[in-house]
Amino acid sequence: MASHLASFGCREEALDILKTLRARYDGHRRNPYDEYECGHWYARALASYSLLHGFTGVRYDAVTGTLFAENGDYRVFLSTEKGYGIVTAEGGRVDLEVLHGQIDVKNIQITEACPKSN
Repeated sequence: MASHLASFGCREEALDILKTLRARYDGHRRNPYDEYECGHWYARALASYSLLHGFTGVRYDAVTGTLFAENGDYRVFLSTEKGYGIVTAEGGRVDLEVLHGQIDVKNIQITEACPKSN
């Protein structure tokens, strides 16, 4: 839910959910590495990873070789089938540093962050 809110411009609301979740799984009463709402295993990783896309818009389309990213100032991890790296956005420019394998980027499409709708 938090990543979905962030992707639609409701970043403060998304952060409120994340802060509440982190406080709930603080290690004193509940395991901070096992949110049972996520099914204990694989879904937790997917839920966490979706936040990267929700807050930055970074995603990769391997069919067209397009890297999508929102305009802004950030550094975020990107993982694909054939490699992984760091996407950096700064001053209207987006760059990809491939750390392992290969990511065949033919186009970079920069979008404006989604404004919060009322």
